[in-house]
Formats: sequence, C-alpha cells, structure tokens
Amino acid sequence: MRERVEFHGGYIGAWLPILFMLAGMFVNTFLKGGFSRLLMITFAAIALGFFLSKDKKHFGDITITGLQNSLLATIIVAYILASLLAQLLRQSGLIDTLIYSISAVGLHAGLVPLIAFFICVLISTSCGTSTGSIAAVAPVFLPLAAGLNIDMGLMCGAIISGAIFGDNLAPISDTTISSAVTQEAEISDVVRTRFPYAAISAIISAVLFVIVGLQITSSMPPEITVKSVTIPSLILLLLPLMMVLMMRKGWDLMSTLIVCNISGIILDWGLGCIPAEILFGAKGPIASGLTGMLPLVLYVMMLFMIIQMLKCSGAFEQLAKGMMTFCTSFLSGELVCYACSVLGSIMTGGSGIAIIFFGPFVRTITRTMGIDRCRGANILDGVACGTTGLMPHGNPMLISVGLAIAIPGVDPDFSFLNIVPYAFHCWGLILIFLLSILSGIGRKLVTPEPLEENS
Repeated sequence: MRERVEFHGGYIGAWLPILFMLAGMFVNTFLKGGFSRLLMITFAAIALGFFLSKDKKHFGDITITGLQNSLLATIIVAYILASLLAQLLRQSGLIDTLIYSISAVGLHAGLVPLIAFFICVLISTSCGTSTGSIAAVAPVFLPLAAGLNIDMGLMCGAIISGAIFGDNLAPISDTTISSAVTQEAEISDVVRTRFPYAAISAIISAVLFVIVGLQITSSMPPEITVKSVTIPSLILLLLPLMMVLMMRKGWDLMSTLIVCNISGIILDWGLGCIPAEILFGAKGPIASGLTGMLPLVLYVMMLFMIIQMLKCSGAFEQLAKGMMTFCTSFLSGELVCYACSVLGSIMTGGSGIAIIFFGPFVRTITRTMGIDRCRGANILDGVACGTTGLMPHGNPMLISVGLAIAIPGVDPDFSFLNIVPYAFHCWGLILIFLLSILSGIGRKLVTPEPLEENS
C-alpha cells in the first residue's frame, strides 16, 4: 500500500505541479524555448510540488519511488538503444542507398509515409508495442524522410499512427490486456468488438496519408550520386526485421535492441560501411547514439517523479468520485468514461497508466448502468491510445521527436506541434469513439447491478 502525500490546498494543490508543467511545456513550444528550458520547467514543477507538500522531510522518498517504475526503465532503455540503432543505420550509408533506389524505381516520395504507416501497423499488431514499433521503423524512415524532403511531421505522424494501431488492437498489447482485465472482459471479445473502430480509423488514415503525402511532397527525390551509394548497407535492413521476429518470439524490448545493435556494429564494420576508427571514435555512431537521448531521459525521469506525487495524493480517486455525479444516463455515463480516459492520458502521458488508474472506476459506471463490459474496455483503450499518441509528453511523441531532431538538417525547433496535425489514426480513434457514444452505435446493454452490491 502506497503512502499518502498531503498537499497545501488539498487535492487542488496536488494537481498544480503537473498542470504547471503542461502549461509550461505548451508555452515553451510556442516560444521555441528549446529542450533545455523544458528541463528547467519540469524541475520547477518538482520544486513547486515540494513547496506545496506538507511533509517536506520525506518528499524525496515518495517521489523517488516513481523512478522504480518498470515502465520507466523500459522507456529509458528504448530511448538510448533506439538512438544507437538509428545512428548505426544512418551513418552506414543505408539512407542514401534507399533514396537512390526510390529514385531508380520511380516511386513517388509522397507515398513513402503510407508505406511507413502500413509497416508500423503490421509490426505493432504483431508485437503489441508502440515503443518497439517506433524503435524498429523510425531509425530507417525518419532519415529517409529528411533525404527525400518529405515533411518530417507527416512521417512521424504516419509512424506514430501505425504504432498506436497495434497498441490499441493487438491481443498481447499491455493496453489491451489492462483494459480487458480492469473491465472483467475476455481479451478475445475485446479485440473482436474493437476491430471495426480501429479498421475504419486506419482506412481513413491511409487515404489521408496518400492525399496529403502527394500534395505536400515533391515527386522528384534529391539527386544522389552513385559514389555515395553503399549497396552492402542494404543488408542492414535485416535489423528491423530481426527486431520484429525476436519480439514476436517473446523477446523483451531491451534484449531485442541489444542483439540488434551488436549485430549492427558487426555488420557496419564487417561490410566496410563505417571504418573502425569512426565506428568506435568519440564522435562516431556508437558514442553519438548512446549520449544523444540523455536530455530526454532526464526529462522522463522527472516526469515520473511528478506523476508519483499525483498518484500518492489520492487526487485521481477524488476526481473519479466527483465525475460519478454526472452519470445520469447511458450517454452521460459513457461520456464520463471517455473523459476519464482523456484526462488520465493527458495527465500521465501514458495510455497504460491511465487505463490502470481509471479502469476500476469505469467498470463501476458500466456495471451499475448496465453497459456491456467490452464497450467500457473499448472506449477506455481506444481513447487512451489515441490521446497518448498526441501528447507532447507521451512516449510515442517523445521518442519520435528525439530521433528526428538528431538527424542533420532537421530544424532544432521541430516539436510535437509539427506532428499532431498528421497523427491521423490517433485523431481517428478519439473521434470515432466520440461519435459512437453520441449516436449510440455499438452500445450494448446488459442487466445493471446496483452500486451497493459492488462497494
């Protein structure tokens, strides 16, 4: 049982640090303050929580428990090792070779985001992880987008959209499992009933990627000289494929990335793509990859400390109780479930955390109002995944922006604002479930159970 933290101002005081951080993040982005100032803002939010905490003596003990979260460890490993893989692929000459190949076959560069979207859909559905999918696809397609003059926001939006598809739908996804378990539903039933929503959103997204891609991308890729083409580097395309196969076989993300990175180092050196003195140099791909994401890692660590304050304050539970008073009909009940999913994802930046926190509350609403448990699971999961994909502090957005700004030639002020308009599947999930709630389409009713029996 976690220790409760009390704040001056009660539950409002508990919400202030994360609200301050979110407000500062948006202002910093609009003013193009850069990532260093974002770190300052996040630290200021922690300091605000310290001053508002009544027990300052043990404040550190409480917040540091947030750093013990296994999800945080997974995120840090993914950031660092995905950055290393990206550098190994980029400096091998693979990207120039792919650009030359696309030019040779006459493929319109505007269709490349669609290809990235479909590849991410397949990987995420197969492996059930949005982070793993982005880590496999982004190191290839983001530098490719820069080389083909494809809008980087569009490419990131395509990759995130594809990753969110599987995160929402795959039976082995943590969000699918969490939403099913918290709603007391069978995973097979949950996947079956949510497929139409995900499929409709994905089809519309694919059409939009074609239309927008062709409109804003030049049909002629930049000139690549034959001298800059390294044909052996194409063998490195086996690394993303290796990632998919290993995760499909049950390998965890860290083990998979370690194997792929070691394989990449061996291939880069063995094929002569990168000379040994550069490969192992202080400014080579290994050193650059391992250190390139450290500011992002620091930010995520502080973010988890802020979230821990909120978790230990009881503010989430109090918010849920207050929202329960609005549940007066099937429509209002489902809208409250929808709002819980949105708010939870905004405040935590993670769909899994939001589902685990608000899942029991959503189940209380659906049970007492006679709404089918799969309906509750689908609203909770679909909206949480869609919202998380759009959040600047969400894992999909953070890793995409982090990998993008590390590419030479990409504007250092590139941010989530450049990606949000093109994350079509994320918007699709959010809108399609809202329309379903407002219209009643897909709503299945069961025998309600009085609240007294479940309390």
